[in-house]
Amino acid sequence: SSLTMLKPATASLLPLAGPMGLQRACGVAPTALRRLRRCLRLAIVAPAAMALASSELTPEPDAKGLQELWASAYEGWIRPAGLDEVVYLSPASTPSSSSAPEGQCDASWAPWVEATLKLADQYGGLYGVTAFNPMGQDKPHAENTANNVQLEQDVIRLCEETGGTWWRSFGFAEDWHEKGFTVAAPEDKMVELAKKYKQGAVYRFYRKSGAGCGPPFLRATVPALLPDTEADVPMVPAARPSFARADPSWTPVE
Repeated sequence: SSLTMLKPATASLLPLAGPMGLQRACGVAPTALRRLRRCLRLAIVAPAAMALASSELTPEPDAKGLQELWASAYEGWIRPAGLDEVVYLSPASTPSSSSAPEGQCDASWAPWVEATLKLADQYGGLYGVTAFNPMGQDKPHAENTANNVQLEQDVIRLCEETGGTWWRSFGFAEDWHEKGFTVAAPEDKMVELAKKYKQGAVYRFYRKSGAGCGPPFLRATVPALLPDTEADVPMVPAARPSFARADPSWTPVE
């Protein structure tokens, strides 16, 4: 999502599961893997696309394999909370890393982390949404961009009505990149927007509960056109990944 994010606190990133590793974990054919990864990005997929993807897989991936795919998504936030920088979020290496004892942090987080978490506290989360690839179907970049322009106007109006805040963002991995928006606004309004633009779900970024150190964000899935799923992932600020699709201005060659 463009959702899809941030911080020099951790210089090393969690490596994405390689294509062969994901193929073994999910039992998918190499030719179906890229489509599966696109369709399972939680901010965009819809039931029809899920059915199409699953029909190409033998056997169907189990829940563990699907969560490994979901967890591989990075997030980039462009000037979050009014700050003049692009920040990145990476999936944490292990869920247990969030349970470090209080006072034993490896590093302090950059100022933008607490600034965005305070916005998340006001609305129960920061919500990542995109208008790219409705119903999980690949569309030309020009069409996706035009849809995002319309979505941006809806986001602006929503924030004017609710006192919310928004910034541009993008979700990405080594083999995909989708531009969108991250919005501090009421959850029900964000779900309405996702449905309007035929999106399967939105990502919700929120503060982890309890004291202590570890990943400052949790990323959950809020259903729009998809049923509920279990896909909560701890997220940490990260350095910019080295691959091309980490560039905020990346566009496909058509």
